[in-house]
Amino acid sequence: MNGLNKATRSRKRPNIKEWLQKHLIKPERFKGERIHQILGDRLFDKDIWHISRRSISGGLAVGLFIAFTPTIPAQMLLSAVCAIWLRVNLPIAIAVCWVTNPFTVVWIYFMEYRLGRAVLGNLPGVFAISDLENIGAIRRLFSHATYVWTGGLIVGAVAALIGYIVMQLAWQLLSRS
Repeated sequence: MNGLNKATRSRKRPNIKEWLQKHLIKPERFKGERIHQILGDRLFDKDIWHISRRSISGGLAVGLFIAFTPTIPAQMLLSAVCAIWLRVNLPIAIAVCWVTNPFTVVWIYFMEYRLGRAVLGNLPGVFAISDLENIGAIRRLFSHATYVWTGGLIVGAVAALIGYIVMQLAWQLLSRS
């Protein structure tokens, strides 16, 4: 029995960095691809592929922030550009933006609309243009978009902050074991 406990204790558990290195996409995969032609050698900057506490936490924060902003058709592109610009982990930033997907986006945007409306209240005079006949519909569209954007920026910022802190703590806890 005692020998079994020693064997169990001596078996090394993989840490978070080893697990991520094993499962994340490798940059060499993109050599010569269209994305390489567009972004050039910046795509292979070691900072955006580096697996460290800062890089992974930053990639998570970028991905979460972009995910909760109403940018659904361009989220992956925006996440990639922000990850490259901020030099955080690119695969994590792109993967996390899929928090909003065809199954969740309606509920998330509805929640953000409600939050934006609660924060801003009614916007009666913000887009008031009385010269055009059908401006009422356009004004409603802009006010609804303003509510969604306001809620999205708030939720995105909070989610990014929480994600960053949780990843920092998780990295620290998993590195100890």
